Amino acid sequence: MANIREITLNILLEYDRGGVRKPSLLKDSLDKYDYLDTRDKAFMKRVVDGCLERQIQIDFILDSFSKTKVDKMQPFIRSLMRMGVYQIMFMDSVPDSAACNESVKLAVKHRFSGLKGFVNGVLRNISRNKDKIEYPDPKLGGGIKYLSVLYSMPEWIVMMWLDRYGFDKTEEMLKFFLESRPTTIRLKKDVVTKTFAKELSEAGAIVSESDIIPYALELEKTDNIRFLPGFDEGKFFVQDVSSMLVTEIADPKPGQVVIDVCAAPGGKSLHAAEWVALAEKGTSEDVKSKGVVLSRDVSERKCGLIRENAERMGLSNVNVEMHDARVHDRNLENKADILYMDLPCSGLGIIGRKTDIKYNITRQSLSDLAKLQWEIIKTAWDYVKPGGILMYSTCTVNQAENEDMINQICSELPFEVVDFTDRLPEALKKSPLKDGEVNMCLPIEKQAEKGCIQLLPGEYGTDGFFIAKLRRK
Repeated sequence: MANIREITLNILLEYDRGGVRKPSLLKDSLDKYDYLDTRDKAFMKRVVDGCLERQIQIDFILDSFSKTKVDKMQPFIRSLMRMGVYQIMFMDSVPDSAACNESVKLAVKHRFSGLKGFVNGVLRNISRNKDKIEYPDPKLGGGIKYLSVLYSMPEWIVMMWLDRYGFDKTEEMLKFFLESRPTTIRLKKDVVTKTFAKELSEAGAIVSESDIIPYALELEKTDNIRFLPGFDEGKFFVQDVSSMLVTEIADPKPGQVVIDVCAAPGGKSLHAAEWVALAEKGTSEDVKSKGVVLSRDVSERKCGLIRENAERMGLSNVNVEMHDARVHDRNLENKADILYMDLPCSGLGIIGRKTDIKYNITRQSLSDLAKLQWEIIKTAWDYVKPGGILMYSTCTVNQAENEDMINQICSELPFEVVDFTDRLPEALKKSPLKDGEVNMCLPIEKQAEKGCIQLLPGEYGTDGFFIAKLRRK
């Protein structure tokens, strides 16, 4: 019989090696142990995700109770102690005694008998005093240390957001990253939202309709999306509402040509493909056949994923090609009615979904990414027809990758921003502020007048996302 805690510990130990978190490691491990009970796999996922998500806070707690600091512990013991602390602090379903005893057993089994007293003593001390832990004072140092520890976010990221958004908004964003999130799906145009929502509910999912986009549903209690009704028939695509807004704002018309230069996994490409292929009443089938999306990405693996999803959703007007967006293609000059540039970015807006981002990203990598973005922009901007639209988007919250990039485009290339308040869903025009809360940014509607919006994580229940709409002069 498999020891679930031992398997979980080995995953955490692998994450700890080399200091770089491999995003697919947990998924690969869950696939490897797919034969385990659903409850055991849920425990593995909860503990691994939780230890990574809360690592800074867990390490602070350990350093508060252990004479041997976390960075001086042997890797095996460090991962073992983190796993024990997470169960004690954040898992009511696990008795503290079990977390302590099982940790000691694993220490002995792996030939750390000499440290079983240390493991037992520190964990039991934390268990006895878990309601008395003294965290950094939020009133000292601008609250940087407090926010960093309590929400397990590197201090330099906290400082960046504090400077731009203030304490309350930064804390709200950090809280959102630690909350459990539903899976959001976009329904195909011909799927009736309420009817399909009922079908999913009958299959056991907890379903709610989006307040922002009428054809988006939020799902909970979905272990494997592929087993849901309608998946094989291509009735839906997993996509956050913030990402769906790109096509809503772009507003592609039947018969237009859309080029997506960094398309994987294909959500925006497939969304646009439905719009450009959708024949309006009174139009001929000829119009329907002309609308096309050219969807490109840098690797064949990613392109294969886009093709697979296009085929599943019955979209024959998506042409997928492997191409490096940094290499100019003369054949595409002046071809696009709409050019999608959802460029490689730091991903700071989706940390709640991809915990590894906050530990792997650095100040230097932010700078490198901005340079890469500009390289792609300079290479591909002339794919847009004169009078055509450039949709620039990222899933990050970083001025250098977002607002500064738009300013650079408009100052160095023949583009101007487009007011898209008319394409903004009504829900985004309502203030998300709580009573007494101060907004250091323009309201979304005012931002849209200036051609770009920055959705902050959790502000409207969405990921952090940036969207700009530009017109080629």
